[in-house]
Amino acid sequence: MAAGKLTPFYIALGVLAVAGAIFIAREMKGPGMPVLDIDARAPVSVGQRGVVFGSDSAPVELLEMSDFECPWCARYAVLQMPDIKQRLVPTGRLRVRFVHFPLAMHRKGPMAHLAAACANEQGRFWQMHDVIFENQQEWITGNTARLMRDYAQRIGLDLARYDSCVDEQRAWGQVLADKALGDSLSPGAGTPTFFLNGRLLSGSPTYDDLRRLIDSLAPLPAPGSAPAR
Repeated sequence: MAAGKLTPFYIALGVLAVAGAIFIAREMKGPGMPVLDIDARAPVSVGQRGVVFGSDSAPVELLEMSDFECPWCARYAVLQMPDIKQRLVPTGRLRVRFVHFPLAMHRKGPMAHLAAACANEQGRFWQMHDVIFENQQEWITGNTARLMRDYAQRIGLDLARYDSCVDEQRAWGQVLADKALGDSLSPGAGTPTFFLNGRLLSGSPTYDDLRRLIDSLAPLPAPGSAPAR
């Protein structure tokens, strides 16, 4: 093949290499790297919307506006959220709030959000959240409604109650109310969008980001110090 015809190929290869390097740099921030920027404006109020994981008394709250069909949301749910839920939430200093934020461009997402909201009726939202994100490509390319019912059975839901919730769209109002909240918090936002104690974050926080932010917002008392009165 002539050298001139190879040039576009090598240009494209170079672009991919640069993009890959940027991606890796973002994903592998070391402990010396700066944490995410936090909006300096007054914190927003979110009321009781969304689904919470963690203690109501936790001094720090991470709110995530998320779309089940969003690939970046799935990546966050699979790679970052397990550490956050297993290692940070149990300390009692952090709780996580999920806000349904289905984007209009995604056609399969609404069924996933309805299924998760119906699972929430039975107290198993987070189990459904996990299985939906873990199997995102399966239900996007397959029969979404049937697969959601399969997932409901897998996590032990009462299927008769789940079916009636889906058929009647009984929990859809929760999804719409969450979406309205998200639109008011950050008009035109993409997903995922995060708030920490009501303040918008500039990106998606890693476990290390959150640990440092929690330490700054809710520092642990020094050993042997008297409890606050």
